[in-house]
Amino acid sequence: MAKKNRDGSLTKYMLFVPTMVVLIAMTIVPFIFSLVTSLTNYQATEPDKWKFIGLDNYVRAFKDSDIITSFINTIVYVAGAVTLEFILGILIALLLNRKMLGISIIRMLLLLPMMATPVAVGLMWKWLLNTDIGIFNFYLQDWFSITGPNWLAERMLAMPMAILVDVWQWTPFMILALLAGLQSLPEEPMEAASIDGASAIQSFWHVTLPQLRSVILVVLLIRMIDAFKSFDVVWTLTNGGPGISTELLSLRVYRIAFKFWETGYASAVSWLFLIVVILITSQFIKYLYRETLK
Repeated sequence: MAKKNRDGSLTKYMLFVPTMVVLIAMTIVPFIFSLVTSLTNYQATEPDKWKFIGLDNYVRAFKDSDIITSFINTIVYVAGAVTLEFILGILIALLLNRKMLGISIIRMLLLLPMMATPVAVGLMWKWLLNTDIGIFNFYLQDWFSITGPNWLAERMLAMPMAILVDVWQWTPFMILALLAGLQSLPEEPMEAASIDGASAIQSFWHVTLPQLRSVILVVLLIRMIDAFKSFDVVWTLTNGGPGISTELLSLRVYRIAFKFWETGYASAVSWLFLIVVILITSQFIKYLYRETLK
């Protein structure tokens, strides 16, 4: 019997080992390689000519004006997109959280943007915002006799347009998650608030929102992490331009690694970026646990 148990345990471990090997090969090894590379002047074009330079790449990143600009662009992009997505998401979720004819079809249609690939979304909006053939400028001229601006080539407009595209694609995620949260809430507190004479706004602010707080924090955390990694849409939409006014840090790392071939420096910038994201998300997680334990 003991031998049979040992054989069973051995079988479980044998099934577990391949998964761990793949996990280590796909995640831990690249992490360690990038960390080691960030401490060298390694270049992909000259893999044999490298040397250990310590923290020089990290010091250089703090002095690089392009890196600082890209970081500021990323913060603006994430803050603007996630804030607008949350506001629109909670408002639309509240509208959809009711019984009405055709509500299932409306919910399904609202999810369509989220199903499109980011590259396709970027190219579609690039055509829509085109100065000469874009539908935006066409209707501005046709309806209001206004000559539309060059939406993606003006510094003051390019970043808002990039944020708009992200909001268009990912607001459905907010709607879906917040709607699920609303439908999971108990009805008794809302009924009690209604009996006490609370208005719809008072009930939402003092009853619904506190109960939905944990869901909101989780949704914001997931969406924020995803927005920090944004690359495809901005790359296809503006290519980081005009100048570097819409260049996110992910785009900057790509240019450093695959245009200038400074792999060591790109690794260092990536690690700094990762540390910033971890610091921000850890505060969200800490606050989430604190609210959950109340």
